[in-house]
Amino acid sequence: MFTIAERRALDQLSTASGRLGILAADQRTKLVAARDAAGLPADLESLREFKLDLVEALAPLAPAVLLDPEIGLPHVLEEGAFPARTGLLVSLERSGAIRSPDGLRSVELLPDVGAAGVRRLGGTGAKLLVRLRADREDADGMNAAVIRAVAADCASLDLALVVEVLAYRLDDEDEDAFARRRTDLIREGALLAEAAGARYLKLEYPGSEDACAAVTGALQAPWALLSAGVDHVTFVEQLRAALAGGASGFIAGRSIWKESVALDRAARGEFLRGEARRRLEELLRVVG
Repeated sequence: MFTIAERRALDQLSTASGRLGILAADQRTKLVAARDAAGLPADLESLREFKLDLVEALAPLAPAVLLDPEIGLPHVLEEGAFPARTGLLVSLERSGAIRSPDGLRSVELLPDVGAAGVRRLGGTGAKLLVRLRADREDADGMNAAVIRAVAADCASLDLALVVEVLAYRLDDEDEDAFARRRTDLIREGALLAEAAGARYLKLEYPGSEDACAAVTGALQAPWALLSAGVDHVTFVEQLRAALAGGASGFIAGRSIWKESVALDRAARGEFLRGEARRRLEELLRVVG
Protein backbone atom coordinates (compact mmCIF):
# COMPACT_ATOMS: atom_id res chain seq x y z
CA MET A 1 0.00 0.00 0.00
CA PHE A 2 2.82 2.42 0.89
CA THR A 3 6.13 2.82 -0.89
CA ILE A 4 9.34 2.16 1.02
CA ALA A 5 9.90 5.90 1.45
CA GLU A 6 6.32 6.47 2.65
CA ARG A 7 6.52 3.55 5.06
CA ARG A 8 9.78 4.83 6.49
CA ALA A 9 8.27 8.29 6.89
CA LEU A 10 5.28 6.88 8.76
CA ASP A 11 7.66 4.96 11.02
CA GLN A 12 9.42 8.25 11.80
CA LEU A 13 6.04 9.81 12.74
CA SER A 14 5.19 6.94 15.08
CA THR A 15 6.05 5.56 18.49
CA ALA A 16 8.25 2.51 18.93
CA SER A 17 5.09 0.39 18.90
CA GLY A 18 4.20 1.69 15.45
CA ARG A 19 1.34 4.00 16.41
CA LEU A 20 1.17 7.59 15.23
CA GLY A 21 2.02 10.05 18.01
CA ILE A 22 2.01 13.57 16.59
CA LEU A 23 1.83 16.87 18.44
CA ALA A 24 -0.34 19.24 16.37
CA ALA A 25 0.87 22.86 16.31
CA ASP A 26 -0.33 24.08 12.91
CA GLN A 27 -3.27 26.14 14.22
CA ARG A 28 -3.50 29.60 12.71
CA THR A 29 -7.00 31.14 12.59
CA LYS A 30 -8.03 29.53 15.90
CA LEU A 31 -4.75 30.60 17.47
CA VAL A 32 -5.31 34.23 16.46
CA ALA A 33 -8.89 34.10 17.76
CA ALA A 34 -7.78 32.67 21.11
CA ARG A 35 -5.06 35.29 21.51
CA ASP A 36 -7.50 38.07 20.63
CA ALA A 37 -10.04 36.72 23.14
CA ALA A 38 -7.35 36.74 25.84
CA GLY A 39 -6.36 40.31 24.99
CA LEU A 40 -2.90 39.23 23.89
CA PRO A 41 -0.99 40.28 20.76
CA ALA A 42 -1.72 38.19 17.66
CA ASP A 43 0.80 39.70 15.25
CA LEU A 44 3.14 37.42 13.33
CA GLU A 45 6.05 37.94 15.71
CA SER A 46 3.93 37.01 18.74
CA LEU A 47 2.52 33.94 17.02
CA ARG A 48 5.98 32.78 16.03
CA GLU A 49 7.17 33.29 19.59
CA PHE A 50 4.29 31.14 20.84
CA LYS A 51 5.09 28.30 18.43
CA LEU A 52 8.76 28.50 19.22
CA ASP A 53 8.03 28.12 22.94
CA LEU A 54 5.67 25.23 22.25
CA VAL A 55 8.20 23.40 20.08
CA GLU A 56 11.05 23.92 22.52
CA ALA A 57 9.00 22.54 25.41
CA LEU A 58 7.19 19.63 23.77
CA ALA A 59 8.87 18.54 20.54
CA PRO A 60 11.67 16.62 22.32
CA LEU A 61 8.99 14.29 23.77
CA ALA A 62 6.95 13.71 20.60
CA PRO A 63 7.74 11.28 17.81
CA ALA A 64 6.63 14.05 15.44
CA VAL A 65 5.17 17.57 15.29
CA LEU A 66 2.67 19.02 12.81
CA LEU A 67 3.49 22.61 11.81
CA ASP A 68 2.39 25.14 9.21
CA PRO A 69 4.44 27.10 6.62
CA GLU A 70 2.65 30.37 7.44
CA ILE A 71 3.76 30.91 11.05
CA GLY A 72 5.76 28.01 12.44
CA LEU A 73 7.93 27.15 9.45
CA PRO A 74 10.66 27.74 8.64
CA HIS A 75 10.99 29.92 11.76
CA VAL A 76 11.41 27.15 14.36
CA LEU A 77 13.93 25.43 12.08
CA GLU A 78 15.94 28.59 11.55
CA GLU A 79 15.98 29.16 15.31
CA GLY A 80 17.42 25.67 15.83
CA ALA A 81 14.51 24.72 18.08
CA PHE A 82 13.34 21.62 16.23
CA PRO A 83 14.93 18.37 17.46
CA ALA A 84 16.99 16.57 14.85
CA ARG A 85 15.33 13.21 15.48
CA THR A 86 11.71 14.40 15.64
CA GLY A 87 9.50 13.85 12.59
CA LEU A 88 7.96 16.88 10.88
CA LEU A 89 4.50 16.89 9.31
CA VAL A 90 3.75 20.00 7.22
CA SER A 91 0.32 21.51 6.47
CA LEU A 92 -0.53 22.12 2.82
CA GLU A 93 -3.78 24.09 3.15
CA ARG A 94 -4.66 27.64 4.06
CA SER A 95 -6.28 28.01 7.46
CA GLY A 96 -10.07 28.22 7.18
CA ALA A 97 -12.13 27.29 4.15
CA ILE A 98 -13.85 28.86 1.15
CA ARG A 99 -17.64 28.99 1.56
CA SER A 100 -19.78 28.54 -1.53
CA PRO A 101 -23.30 30.01 -1.94
CA ASP A 102 -24.85 26.61 -1.15
CA GLY A 103 -23.09 26.54 2.23
CA LEU A 104 -20.47 23.94 1.34
CA ARG A 105 -16.83 24.55 2.18
CA SER A 106 -13.85 23.86 -0.01
CA VAL A 107 -10.16 23.58 0.76
CA GLU A 108 -7.65 26.13 -0.52
CA LEU A 109 -4.02 25.10 -0.92
CA LEU A 110 -1.14 27.28 0.18
CA PRO A 111 0.72 28.64 -2.85
CA ASP A 112 4.26 27.47 -3.58
CA VAL A 113 4.23 24.65 -1.03
CA GLY A 114 3.00 21.28 -2.28
CA ALA A 115 5.09 18.15 -2.01
CA ALA A 116 8.23 19.90 -3.24
CA GLY A 117 7.80 22.67 -0.67
CA VAL A 118 7.46 20.11 2.12
CA ARG A 119 10.70 18.51 0.93
CA ARG A 120 12.41 21.92 0.88
CA LEU A 121 11.38 22.45 4.49
CA GLY A 122 12.81 19.08 5.47
CA GLY A 123 9.38 17.63 6.15
CA THR A 124 8.86 13.96 6.88
CA GLY A 125 5.36 14.07 5.41
CA ALA A 126 2.46 16.34 4.44
CA LYS A 127 -0.99 16.96 5.93
CA LEU A 128 -4.08 18.16 4.06
CA LEU A 129 -7.20 19.31 5.94
CA VAL A 130 -10.49 18.99 4.05
CA ARG A 131 -13.96 19.82 5.39
CA LEU A 132 -16.37 17.36 3.82
CA ARG A 133 -20.11 16.79 3.70
CA ALA A 134 -20.31 13.39 2.05
CA ASP A 135 -24.12 13.70 1.92
CA ARG A 136 -23.80 16.80 -0.30
CA GLU A 137 -20.67 16.11 -2.40
CA ASP A 138 -19.09 13.15 -4.11
CA ALA A 139 -15.97 11.95 -5.93
CA ASP A 140 -16.64 14.46 -8.71
CA GLY A 141 -16.71 17.42 -6.33
CA MET A 142 -14.12 20.14 -5.81
CA ASN A 143 -12.76 18.78 -2.53
CA ALA A 144 -12.31 15.29 -3.94
CA ALA A 145 -10.48 16.80 -6.91
CA VAL A 146 -8.08 18.59 -4.55
CA ILE A 147 -7.43 15.38 -2.62
CA ARG A 148 -6.68 13.53 -5.88
CA ALA A 149 -4.31 16.26 -7.05
CA VAL A 150 -2.48 16.48 -3.72
CA ALA A 151 -2.23 12.69 -3.42
CA ALA A 152 -0.73 12.50 -6.91
CA ASP A 153 1.68 15.35 -6.16
CA CYS A 154 2.89 13.66 -2.97
CA ALA A 155 3.10 10.25 -4.65
CA SER A 156 5.32 11.74 -7.36
CA LEU A 157 7.95 12.42 -4.67
CA ASP A 158 7.15 9.36 -2.50
CA LEU A 159 6.04 11.78 0.22
CA ALA A 160 3.74 10.41 2.93
CA LEU A 161 0.39 12.24 3.06
CA VAL A 162 -2.13 12.36 5.90
CA VAL A 163 -5.59 13.66 4.93
CA GLU A 164 -7.60 15.21 7.77
CA VAL A 165 -11.36 15.08 7.31
CA LEU A 166 -13.76 17.27 9.30
CA ALA A 167 -17.55 17.13 9.17
CA TYR A 168 -19.40 20.40 9.77
CA ARG A 169 -22.88 21.77 10.27
CA LEU A 170 -24.38 23.75 7.39
CA ASP A 171 -25.46 27.29 8.23
CA ASP A 172 -29.17 26.46 7.84
CA GLU A 173 -28.95 22.99 9.40
CA ASP A 174 -30.64 22.19 12.70
CA GLU A 175 -28.06 21.46 15.41
CA ASP A 176 -29.86 18.35 16.66
CA ALA A 177 -30.22 17.00 13.13
CA PHE A 178 -26.50 17.46 12.53
CA ALA A 179 -25.66 15.80 15.85
CA ARG A 180 -27.74 12.77 14.86
CA ARG A 181 -25.91 12.52 11.53
CA ARG A 182 -22.41 13.29 12.76
CA THR A 183 -21.22 9.71 13.26
CA ASP A 184 -22.35 8.76 9.77
CA LEU A 185 -20.84 11.93 8.29
CA ILE A 186 -17.45 11.16 9.84
CA ARG A 187 -17.46 7.64 8.41
CA GLU A 188 -18.82 8.68 5.02
CA GLY A 189 -16.38 11.58 4.77
CA ALA A 190 -13.49 9.23 5.47
CA LEU A 191 -14.72 6.87 2.75
CA LEU A 192 -15.04 9.73 0.27
CA ALA A 193 -11.52 10.93 1.03
CA GLU A 194 -10.18 7.40 0.65
CA ALA A 195 -11.96 7.00 -2.69
CA ALA A 196 -10.29 10.24 -3.83
CA GLY A 197 -6.83 8.90 -3.03
CA ALA A 198 -6.20 9.39 0.71
CA ARG A 199 -4.17 6.51 2.12
CA TYR A 200 -3.77 7.72 5.70
CA LEU A 201 -6.51 9.62 7.51
CA LYS A 202 -6.83 11.94 10.50
CA LEU A 203 -10.40 11.76 11.81
CA GLU A 204 -12.71 13.11 14.48
CA TYR A 205 -13.98 10.87 17.25
CA PRO A 206 -17.18 9.30 15.86
CA GLY A 207 -18.83 8.86 19.25
CA SER A 208 -18.03 5.41 20.66
CA GLU A 209 -15.73 2.41 20.44
CA ASP A 210 -18.29 0.64 18.22
CA ALA A 211 -18.44 3.65 15.91
CA CYS A 212 -14.63 3.66 15.72
CA ALA A 213 -14.69 -0.04 14.83
CA ALA A 214 -17.25 0.70 12.11
CA VAL A 215 -14.93 3.34 10.65
CA THR A 216 -11.99 0.93 10.75
CA GLY A 217 -14.04 -1.84 9.16
CA ALA A 218 -15.23 0.42 6.34
CA LEU A 219 -11.76 1.70 5.41
CA GLN A 220 -8.70 0.20 3.83
CA ALA A 221 -6.59 3.14 5.02
CA PRO A 222 -5.34 3.47 8.62
CA TRP A 223 -6.58 6.43 10.63
CA ALA A 224 -5.41 8.48 13.60
CA LEU A 225 -7.61 10.38 16.05
CA LEU A 226 -7.62 14.18 16.29
CA SER A 227 -8.44 15.98 19.52
CA ALA A 228 -10.67 18.79 18.18
CA GLY A 229 -9.82 20.90 21.23
CA VAL A 230 -11.66 18.75 23.81
CA ASP A 231 -10.21 18.72 27.32
CA HIS A 232 -7.37 16.32 28.06
CA VAL A 233 -9.33 13.87 30.22
CA THR A 234 -12.00 13.54 27.55
CA PHE A 235 -9.41 13.03 24.83
CA VAL A 236 -7.67 10.28 26.78
CA GLU A 237 -11.01 8.46 27.04
CA GLN A 238 -11.68 8.98 23.33
CA LEU A 239 -8.21 7.79 22.39
CA ARG A 240 -8.57 4.58 24.41
CA ALA A 241 -11.89 3.85 22.72
CA ALA A 242 -10.52 4.71 19.28
CA LEU A 243 -7.50 2.44 19.71
CA ALA A 244 -9.78 -0.38 20.86
CA GLY A 245 -11.83 0.30 17.73
CA GLY A 246 -8.82 0.03 15.43
CA ALA A 247 -7.36 3.54 15.24
CA SER A 248 -3.62 3.77 14.63
CA GLY A 249 -2.69 6.60 16.99
CA PHE A 250 -3.27 10.31 17.56
CA ILE A 251 -2.55 13.75 16.12
CA ALA A 252 -3.45 16.11 18.96
CA GLY A 253 -2.80 19.74 19.75
CA ARG A 254 -5.17 21.94 21.72
CA SER A 255 -6.13 19.23 24.22
CA ILE A 256 -2.47 19.29 25.24
CA TRP A 257 -1.56 22.98 25.20
CA LYS A 258 -4.65 25.20 24.65
CA GLU A 259 -4.55 26.90 28.09
CA SER A 260 -1.08 28.24 27.33
CA VAL A 261 -2.45 30.48 24.57
CA ALA A 262 -3.99 32.86 27.10
CA LEU A 263 -0.89 33.14 29.32
CA ASP A 264 1.98 35.60 29.27
CA ARG A 265 5.31 34.17 28.13
CA ALA A 266 6.68 33.28 31.57
CA ALA A 267 3.49 31.52 32.68
CA ARG A 268 3.17 29.90 29.27
CA GLY A 269 6.61 28.37 29.52
CA GLU A 270 5.83 27.01 32.97
CA PHE A 271 2.58 25.46 31.74
CA LEU A 272 4.16 23.94 28.62
CA ARG A 273 7.07 22.45 30.55
CA GLY A 274 4.74 21.16 33.26
CA GLU A 275 1.11 20.27 32.60
CA ALA A 276 1.38 20.12 28.81
CA ARG A 277 4.37 17.78 28.99
CA ARG A 278 2.49 15.59 31.47
CA ARG A 279 -0.49 15.37 29.09
CA LEU A 280 1.65 14.49 26.10
CA GLU A 281 3.49 11.84 28.11
CA GLU A 282 0.16 10.31 29.14
CA LEU A 283 -1.05 10.14 25.54
CA LEU A 284 2.18 8.46 24.51
CA ARG A 285 1.72 5.89 27.29
CA VAL A 286 -1.81 5.20 26.06
CA VAL A 287 -0.66 4.43 22.51
CA GLY A 288 2.29 2.44 23.86
